[in-house]
Amino acid sequence: MILFARGEGRSLAHVAWIALAGASLLLADAGSLGWWGLPTLALFASLALVALFDARYLLIPDGPLLVLLLCGAALLPVLESGAVLDRLAAAAGGYAALRGADLAYERLRGHAGLGPADARLLGLAGLWLGVAALPGCLLIACASALASALIEGRAIASARQPIPFGPHLALGFWLSWCLGPFEIG
Repeated sequence: MILFARGEGRSLAHVAWIALAGASLLLADAGSLGWWGLPTLALFASLALVALFDARYLLIPDGPLLVLLLCGAALLPVLESGAVLDRLAAAAGGYAALRGADLAYERLRGHAGLGPADARLLGLAGLWLGVAALPGCLLIACASALASALIEGRAIASARQPIPFGPHLALGFWLSWCLGPFEIG
């Protein structure tokens, strides 16, 4: 239903189509991926599961997050030592940023604004992508979530009905992996 923008999946159709476009870009240049093709497939499958589960149940299961953690950690030995530190710092920073934002929101509003798995997902994005790609990943996620809210016709400031943020984070993660970090200037 999501791909055809019908029913409950209507507001996430753009997420699915943009993610598929990113996959198409990678497939068009699959020969140049080499051995990176395997972690890329694991990434796409894990992010697809994250997006589908969160869209349906407002819950990100631990299984795909564990796959992302193990694959991301397995990639660290092939990186230069400076890149390893960058990835670890990005993982910690991504997690801390969303977890801190959620705790501040909860203190101000009296209820959680994000699930703890959203923070773990951004931390894992940092592990895979590094510090330079994390702001673009989060920017894509926020813009996509805003687009979903507008498609649904929600009043953002007063809405109490939760919007699953996992599909949007997954989209930002995926596009940042496919296209690399966004550069300003």
